[in-house]
Amino acid sequence: MPEFQQMFLAFTNPILGVLAGAILTAVIQSSSASVGILQALASTGAVTYGAAVPIIMGQNIGTCVTALISSVGTSKNAKRAALVHLSFNVIGAAVWLTVFCIVKATIAPTLLTKSASLMGIAVFHSVFNILCTFLMFPFSEAFEKMVCRIIPDAETPEKANELDERLLGSPALALGQCRQVLDHMAIAAINALKSSVNCILKYDEETAVSIRKAEDETDHFEDNLGSYLLKLTSRHLSDEESVKATEYMKLIGDYERIADHAVNILESAEELVQKGVSFSSQATEEYTIISSAVIEILDLAYQAFSKNDYEAAQKTEPLEQVIDELKEELRTRHILRLQKGDCSVAAGFVWSDLLTNLERVSDHCSNISGSVLDTIEHNMNSHESQRFSRDSDKDFFQLFAYFKRKYLIPINISPNLEKQERI
Repeated sequence: MPEFQQMFLAFTNPILGVLAGAILTAVIQSSSASVGILQALASTGAVTYGAAVPIIMGQNIGTCVTALISSVGTSKNAKRAALVHLSFNVIGAAVWLTVFCIVKATIAPTLLTKSASLMGIAVFHSVFNILCTFLMFPFSEAFEKMVCRIIPDAETPEKANELDERLLGSPALALGQCRQVLDHMAIAAINALKSSVNCILKYDEETAVSIRKAEDETDHFEDNLGSYLLKLTSRHLSDEESVKATEYMKLIGDYERIADHAVNILESAEELVQKGVSFSSQATEEYTIISSAVIEILDLAYQAFSKNDYEAAQKTEPLEQVIDELKEELRTRHILRLQKGDCSVAAGFVWSDLLTNLERVSDHCSNISGSVLDTIEHNMNSHESQRFSRDSDKDFFQLFAYFKRKYLIPINISPNLEKQERI
């Protein structure tokens, strides 16, 4: 203790006092401990308010070391948060130290020469932080721009380091982090599927590369999210946290498979190009109808997940049933075209693969919305709840009829199907 006392008392200069408080706090990595040491010295009557005030300002700077150390090896946003913390305290200390020095030099209040009390130190420590907050609050946007310029975004998005294992001890924060990464995964898979659907009608080499890159990204996301969630579920989770973790485990599998189907559809497009074959005008129009339905169910499932949208989740299952029926109807129409010689066998194989992949994408979208409904309704048997909706829910039948009309294959596409039943 005598060593600490001599160190504090030696820095009567305000600037040196700030440095002393900052260095001590940085070394012990605890502002509470350094304030306690200062209070212990003040209890002897050897520390005046004039010496204590700059030291307290320095202690607020020194406490930033913990955040800076913690930010090493983390995401850019974590580094930016640590930099904002440091800038906030350094600028606040500089401004109020200047005010302190002016007051000390011009007014020289007798309070500064009095011995600091334990309560006085605690009060000033709180007042100083409040004053810094009032001072910096109007410049919050400027701070954001400053740290984003100092630590700019990389050209490629961060991946593995978005999942910070140090947050595993705080399940709520860890799950929030998982949701952000899962959202990136979902967007990558959806964009890949939409691009692959367009490639069937207009193949593009650059788009093909981006689809495969997106599929690789979803594989990466699946590996990292799956491993992270397994570690998280081994911790003590509340019932709500456990339900969320289970939902995310299901969703990563569905979105990874959607990206796989995107590549499968792309390969169908490449096969058409390589073999120099194309679909008939009838098949092209039919493909446009079923692919539009699949795009809508993709958007509905993502809306259900991203916004926890109950209404969007309820619309998904009726549309999935319509897509199932479309698949079977389009297969029948394809057979009739083959019999008439309107479609080549080579194009027919691609057509069959396309319908299978599109129908399976809709199945995964149904799973995604089912998982969302499970979480909202606290029901872990999604297949049972969806079966019940199909069998007894009036809203389900109304939505089914609506989507059936919306994606109805016109009779005039195929003269052999003039007796097609309409709704």
